Amino acid sequence: MIKHPWFRSLSMRILAAGVPFFVSQMSAPAAYQILAEDVQPASAMNPMNSAAAGQETSANPPVEKPMPPPPNSPVMMVDEVVPPAVPKETPSSPMPTSPMPDKAGAQASDAKQPTKQPEPKPKSADQPAEPKKTEPAKQPAPPKPAPSKPAPPKPAPTKPAAPPKQVDKPFLSPTGVDLKKGAIRVEDAGPDFALQGEYMAWDWSAEKGWHWLGIQVVATGDGTFEAIAYPGGLPGNGVASRATMPIGTPQIKADSELLPTLWQGSGKATPEGLMITFNEPSEGRKFVTKDGQTGQLFRGDGALISQAVKWSRKSQREGARPPANAVILFDGTDNGQLKNLKISPEGLMQIGSETKGAWQNFHFHAEFKTPFMPFAKGQARANSGFYLQKRYEVQVLDSFGLIPQFNDAAAIYRNKMPDLNMSFPPLSWQTYDIQFQAPLFDEQGTKIQNGRLTVWHNGIVVQNHVSLENKTGGGSKEGPEALPILFQNHGNPVEFRNLWLAELSPQVLLASTTQPVPACLPVVATPHACVSTTPCCPPAKHRRPARCRR
Repeated sequence: MIKHPWFRSLSMRILAAGVPFFVSQMSAPAAYQILAEDVQPASAMNPMNSAAAGQETSANPPVEKPMPPPPNSPVMMVDEVVPPAVPKETPSSPMPTSPMPDKAGAQASDAKQPTKQPEPKPKSADQPAEPKKTEPAKQPAPPKPAPSKPAPPKPAPTKPAAPPKQVDKPFLSPTGVDLKKGAIRVEDAGPDFALQGEYMAWDWSAEKGWHWLGIQVVATGDGTFEAIAYPGGLPGNGVASRATMPIGTPQIKADSELLPTLWQGSGKATPEGLMITFNEPSEGRKFVTKDGQTGQLFRGDGALISQAVKWSRKSQREGARPPANAVILFDGTDNGQLKNLKISPEGLMQIGSETKGAWQNFHFHAEFKTPFMPFAKGQARANSGFYLQKRYEVQVLDSFGLIPQFNDAAAIYRNKMPDLNMSFPPLSWQTYDIQFQAPLFDEQGTKIQNGRLTVWHNGIVVQNHVSLENKTGGGSKEGPEALPILFQNHGNPVEFRNLWLAELSPQVLLASTTQPVPACLPVVATPHACVSTTPCCPPAKHRRPARCRR
């Protein structure tokens, strides 16, 4: 160790000057340590950003930190954080440390880190001052909505206006008659009427061999058709009811055991003709007609079975003459027996009339013709009726080719359906023969016995001595007094003729003394018909006549 006084004095001087320097270096802030080592000015980093983000300082180079949480992160801040002011100097940090940087900070983070620049010289007082960069204005917090006043009560919802009623466009026949309202003459009925009607053909099955097949084709408007086929013949000509229909049954299905066996089918007319496809039997049946007079019956596979021909039936009671004691209600002229009588130019009675007389027990004969209304359905299809004593209605309706229901033709309206649907096609004359027995009442006006009713439709019994439990819904109240007969006006152009009435004693209304039912009705067939004129009595040999085999 050098003990020279001069060296000792120099050492003490050096030591006295160096200790404060090292102490000042050890106590300097960390941020300034990094800048000192990087030879960068202290203004290159904004300490406010570091403090706002909680940035830790170190003597080592800055380490890239993870990105802030996504907006939907559970740790997302509830209150919006306003970013700090942008410093005048370009930041040296490679990515922002604030969770919500502004555009300037985002652009700076994407840019490359600038090269190190020496500390700028201080500006003299003679140099003009640089314009200060304006800081982005802080977004004012959205004003809090004023407390809303209670909404006024909503007005009661008004019912929407009903849509305008659609006008039903007419469907005109070639002669200009609107078929949606109905045609009362054959020449106004149009081409569909020529195809509609009843046909007869021979059918064959392994169980029955050769047998009659009666086909009823019904026009339903604009070239569409429905049909029913009866193995054994037409109703009343080879086909009879199986049983008496129950009272009060509103509807019945096609496969009911009460009905005769029948098939249902449908089809559409084309310029080549009409083809009806039936859903039964298992191998199928197709009926084809081109002219509405003749036709052919095929199996489902197209094999021809037999020829068919149209039949025009006529009731054996049509034109029936009244007995000597009968009251002639209408014979084509006004004889003073009817109120509100309207007669057509053809001498036919229109709907809406009423008898002037009243009767208790009687046999009533009427002939009527329903209009051709292919577009109408159900109760809108040629509706009228006979209100006996203005209490009990026997329905008049175009029910041709339908399964009988409790409001169809010859039904005791909404009380009992007919046992068999004996309706002829529209524009055909049909007959009702009605025997009515009034109910019995005691001296106090209490009913002690129901009325009775028997109806022949086109000569066939369809209501056999039926007990009348009560009046029809719209009829007059039951009572011991006699009332007139009303011909119901339902707005459809039904026409009547040959109306007469004969008074009867109650004894003749017993079931055992009712008029016998003919075994087989005479039928008026078209010329050159290839079927027997008595189809209920088929020939022994099931062969077609020679003229049909040619």
